[in-house]
Amino acid sequence: MNIDAREIHLWFACDPEINDAGILADYFPMLAAAERQQQQRFHFEKHRHQYLITRALVRSTLSFYVPEIKPWQWVFEKNRYGKPSIENPIDLPLRFNLSHTEGIVVMAVMLAREVGVDIEWIERDGQTVEIAESFFSSREVEQLLALPAERQRGRFFDLWTLKEAYIKACGMGLSIPLDQFSFAFAENNEHDRIAISFDPQRNDQPQGWLFWQMLIHHTHKVALALKTENATKDDYSLVFRKVVPGRSVIDIPASAAPGPIELHGVC
Repeated sequence: MNIDAREIHLWFACDPEINDAGILADYFPMLAAAERQQQQRFHFEKHRHQYLITRALVRSTLSFYVPEIKPWQWVFEKNRYGKPSIENPIDLPLRFNLSHTEGIVVMAVMLAREVGVDIEWIERDGQTVEIAESFFSSREVEQLLALPAERQRGRFFDLWTLKEAYIKACGMGLSIPLDQFSFAFAENNEHDRIAISFDPQRNDQPQGWLFWQMLIHHTHKVALALKTENATKDDYSLVFRKVVPGRSVIDIPASAAPGPIELHGVC
């Protein structure tokens, strides 16, 4: 499979739908010994199942791009903050990132540049707006609470997913204080008007980043962060696919309307 330097591929796997015993049996031999051990550490079966799908997604998807390496042959290493990268000696400068939530796993693939992705199930139970002050910058909290009450929960997930995508693209996870950078949105909520600003101690520049947001069936919010250099969204194209790892690939249509990109047919 080809990928251009100006393309970002997002692969979605709906783990509850992948329950054929034969397919699942094919996934286990793909896993490295450490991955098999990790899978067995999960207490609940649904978490063991999702982990298996996730690892099969990573390995089989990478083999689409580099078919001479079989899914079980991929070797990964992690940086000091836990972000994985490819250790195999390959000519293609593949970068990838993963996220999962209730019902969906997503993998972002890019050439040469660092990318981060986050997905959240926005219908989950638990506190959202109530905990904003613990995780967001004061500027973000102020803008969040200024919204009508019916829009605050949605904006919480806008901010949460964007922040997660940014720190994952940086490869430093939660070692980056979440209140050292802020996101702001245009009044008309156009998805190409997501702005980031940094406190001086963060030592980063807004022009070095691009961000996208996607909405799946009004139940899942996705954010994508790309580290770049003075580029615009017009310089990049997003490609969406739904996959049963190692078995089937379906292109996903996306809307072009203002606001988060609407994805149809994911799950």
